[in-house]
Parts: sequence; structure tokens; C-alpha cells
Amino acid sequence: MRQYSLCRSGFLLVLLYLFNEVNEASSSKNSCRKGMLSKVSENLYVKATTLIASIPKDLIKNRRLLKKATKKLFMKNCSVRDQLLSFYVKNVFGGLRSGSDRVYMVSAFQTLQENLSNCLPCAPSSRVTMAVKKIKQMFDKLGEKGIYKAISELDILLPWIQTYIET
Repeated sequence: MRQYSLCRSGFLLVLLYLFNEVNEASSSKNSCRKGMLSKVSENLYVKATTLIASIPKDLIKNRRLLKKATKKLFMKNCSVRDQLLSFYVKNVFGGLRSGSDRVYMVSAFQTLQENLSNCLPCAPSSRVTMAVKKIKQMFDKLGEKGIYKAISELDILLPWIQTYIET
């Protein structure tokens, strides 16, 4: 009887330990890690430079996907931020051939997006914002050149992200 009680209490301790580990893992996964945001952002600069150098040069100088008005919205509106990062993951990097730069950029943008939403929660929006809708329309209109245009404009987007993180 006493042995049964010891086994039962030992089993209970193991369950409590496992429950605690699961709770800690899930809470750290959903926690705000501002240091991670800065590191990911800094690493994106390096990888973006490599990626931009590896694609055909953007010859479309009279059109921009990322305009000054979009920057203001990006800084103020979490839906615009989230949708713009999703646009880059799905449409821009999704259109690239497989490679380590593509995989890294997708992973880094998703990590950045997840950490931004953990640090600054945003009410989910099912409607695409007008700013992102216009970017997608121009992107689609440009066809394959739209991918190169969007990638070449990473040097515009990444400073926006860095500025937002620092504020």
C-alpha cells in the first residue's frame, strides 16, 4: 500500500513537472522579445544586400511599390504592417526560386512578424488595407519584374522596420 502511494505521488510530481515545462515553453514562445526583433532586423539587412545583388537589376525607376504615404501607415497601423510583411513572405519571396536566401528571408520575416505581434498585439483584420491592395495591384501588373522591384525596395522597407522597432 505504501509503495503504491509513493509511486502515485512520484507520478504526480512527474506530471506537474511536465505541465510546468509545457507552460513555460508556450509562454516563452508567445512572449515579446525586443532583442530578437533587433537581431532579426539587423540580419535582414545583410541577407537583403546579398539577395538584391543576386537578382536582375530593377530598371523600373518611374514606379515605387513602397511610397512615403505607405511608410506613415506602416508606422501607425498594425494591420498595414502585418499585411505588408505577409505580402513579402507570400508574394515576393514565394515567387523566388528555392535557395538558402529565399528560405532565410521567409523565416526571418515570419519571425519578425511573430515577434512584432507578440510585442505589440494587433486586432486581426480580414480586410486587406487599401495601401497593401495598391501595392499588390502594382506588383501583379509588373509580373515577374514585380518580384525584382519588391526585392530591390527591401532597402526602403528594412529601415521602416528598424525605425518602428526603435520607437
